[in-house]
Amino acid sequence: MKKAILAGVFSCLFIGSATAKYLESEVAIGMASLMMCSTFYSETNMLVEGSAVGQAATKHREAGIDKMMMTAETSAELDRFIKQFDSSTKEQKFELCAGAMKFAEESNFGQ
Repeated sequence: MKKAILAGVFSCLFIGSATAKYLESEVAIGMASLMMCSTFYSETNMLVEGSAVGQAATKHREAGIDKMMMTAETSAELDRFIKQFDSSTKEQKFELCAGAMKFAEESNFGQ
């Protein structure tokens, strides 16, 4: 799962022109958590939650997240978050995914 998440996030984050904006760490981690939680929710048969985080991830992509670049620091923070998620228990993943839902609700990316 980690490779698929990283490929999805990195493919849209490292592509960009010299005038592209840099992605803030919170948005990169939020976007990764949306993608990871979408998969986690579908694996645990929580289709409504999976659909909600999937829609939020799509809205971020449509708002231009794929045109942004990531700094080395943001990349390192993202790696730490992915390792934390991967090593979490099921209960801890639910807590992390609650944070993803909060990010989806509160994010003003692209506005």
